[in-house]
Amino acid sequence: MDTEPLDDWAGGIAVRSARKRLANAQRIVRRAEVEKFRAVLEMIDMWTLPDRLGVEHPAAERRVPVGAAGAGEVGQFVALEVAAALGVSEPVAWRLVHDAASLRSRHPVMWQAVQDLHLEVWQARRIVSACRELGLDGALEVDRKLSHHWDSGVGFSRIEKKARGYIVTADKALALKKAREARDEKYVRIRHNGDSTSMVFARIGTKSALHLEDSLGRLADHLIAEGAQDSLPFLRAVAMEMMATPYLPEGDGGEGSDDSRGGSRTGVFSSASPAPVLPLADVVVHISAEDLDPTTWAGRLAEVTTRGGDVGPVLVSQLADLLGHFRIRAIPVIDLNQDLSFDGYRIPTRMRMQMQIREDTSVFPYSSLRSWTCDLDHTEPYRPGGRDGPAARGQTRTSNLGPLSRSEHRAKTAGSWTVVQPAQGLYLWTSPTGMRFAVVNGHTHRLAGRADDRPVAPEK
Repeated sequence: MDTEPLDDWAGGIAVRSARKRLANAQRIVRRAEVEKFRAVLEMIDMWTLPDRLGVEHPAAERRVPVGAAGAGEVGQFVALEVAAALGVSEPVAWRLVHDAASLRSRHPVMWQAVQDLHLEVWQARRIVSACRELGLDGALEVDRKLSHHWDSGVGFSRIEKKARGYIVTADKALALKKAREARDEKYVRIRHNGDSTSMVFARIGTKSALHLEDSLGRLADHLIAEGAQDSLPFLRAVAMEMMATPYLPEGDGGEGSDDSRGGSRTGVFSSASPAPVLPLADVVVHISAEDLDPTTWAGRLAEVTTRGGDVGPVLVSQLADLLGHFRIRAIPVIDLNQDLSFDGYRIPTRMRMQMQIREDTSVFPYSSLRSWTCDLDHTEPYRPGGRDGPAARGQTRTSNLGPLSRSEHRAKTAGSWTVVQPAQGLYLWTSPTGMRFAVVNGHTHRLAGRADDRPVAPEK
């Protein structure tokens, strides 16, 4: 069938113009990614360790490996500065720092290909990550073998496949060691989606996985025999839910009782199995002080926390279904606006709980670390008593606390980063290079900083 030239149909010229702009935008994005790496490398090269604290002080900044073997070292607080500049969390910034340093030092040919726009940054980072356990010589060997593939027209998936082979041959002993470690490394990770479903990730032995697969299949067959009409993947998910839900004695939802997801469990679970201890869930229902009418609570949000982590916000009306097999512990009423106070350094449980509910994450700029894993830091350092008298009263109070990760806490203690809390829950931060931020209610706001802190246009 003959095709009409693009200019011969309505809108053809506009489409071609848009296509050119799209291609140009892609080139701009790729150049910007390269410039980002160059800027990170310059920060690494120019970063110096301050001497505000003695090297023996536990909060003093240390030199740490900046990447894989051969990439060199850098002061460990550089990642906090990178994170704040980019508006990302510290772990994300560390991965960027590691990849940039490793790419330059261990893969010089590939780094040049990235700068020449023959290879995208994300592609280079994939290969850098795959080579991270190789020694310097092994990484350089992989870089040399891959050199003729850049700008060759070969798809990246094929290049990446070849890279995996080069990595194995570069260090056969390491490849065998990693295979053994993969067999030994087992884990189960659960990520709650916040919509009453969760994702389950696991690495287990293949033998056990085959048994699990068989058990799921048999339970799915049982559900089908009882009349279930759903798809097999859905029924296998229901089967896993049945295996995970605690078995209860008869009369409490156990053997012989109906299950809303698949009917009776008779013949599926043995009544000889003892009933397990039900897991514990903490429930915090958020209600404003102006609206304490219990008849309106069904539309309220509740924060649910279990031993496995935060489930996230759910409607109060969903609690019965979600926590039907949990022991529920209702948290006593905590006024998040109250400025609790305590005379002493250690933080009381109620004050700690108040802070963890009020501040869901660390109060460091752009941090995403959950507050229950953080240190609770005194914004104004706690001053213990001494020869001149006892410690001042009320230093440990809600308006003088904030959750911080261990590295964020150390950077503040070392004086690299400074913070004040002029009002309860408002944290004003200043970075070593003069960037300023306000963190309030989990939101980070960039403030006007030093006159030389304006964005710089990349070199052409």
